[in-house]
Amino acid sequence: MPTVSPRIATAVGTTNKRFHWLLTALLLQLVAAPFLAGATAAIIQDLLFLGILLAALRVAGQSRLHRVNCVLAGLCACAILVKYATGQLSVDIIGDFLGAMVILLTTVEVSQYLSRQRRVDLDTVLGGLCVYLFMGALWFLLYSLIERINPGGFDFTVHGHDLLGNKRDSLLFFFSYVTLLTTGYGDIVPLSPVARTLAVLEGIAGQFYMVFFMARLVGLHVAEKER
Repeated sequence: MPTVSPRIATAVGTTNKRFHWLLTALLLQLVAAPFLAGATAAIIQDLLFLGILLAALRVAGQSRLHRVNCVLAGLCACAILVKYATGQLSVDIIGDFLGAMVILLTTVEVSQYLSRQRRVDLDTVLGGLCVYLFMGALWFLLYSLIERINPGGFDFTVHGHDLLGNKRDSLLFFFSYVTLLTTGYGDIVPLSPVARTLAVLEGIAGQFYMVFFMARLVGLHVAEKER
């Protein structure tokens, strides 16, 4: 009966669980965001976001890009702490910008890792789903930056006006993923040219990614069958 080298078996086991914690953190934020309210909502959201950053750094490789990502993640964590100590809007903006950069670089790293795979397994599928969820998180931070820098970039229609920061962020989070899925309920409307442009780009990116990723999975599966 053939045996598997312990070294190979360990490597395969580790690889198969590469994206488990990252996907768990992303799904936890996605599910918890609509139910968070009150004074502790912002704190919980930031803790979930820091958890995502930590999980993201675990899946990245030891490249120069990864080292830059670690520095940005550390600066983002510091900005979040300073935000609660000072309450300044500028610090909040810097934190969102750094968070967006970390998510963008992590998305690039995960995409590079997936592009090197030559077979379809659970690890590949979970990694692709993480990239898709990262796209929604990235655009949410961009929408949040727009609304903080230039208030009034979005009309929240039935949700009311002059919303508090936590409620506004929760709605923008919802809007980002609805736009990514191209569902478009119409309860949140981008008004400024920058907001409209970002919404269009997110819809295009979401549809293109799904088509590209599914085509890649099918191609790898067919190639594996032929081998």
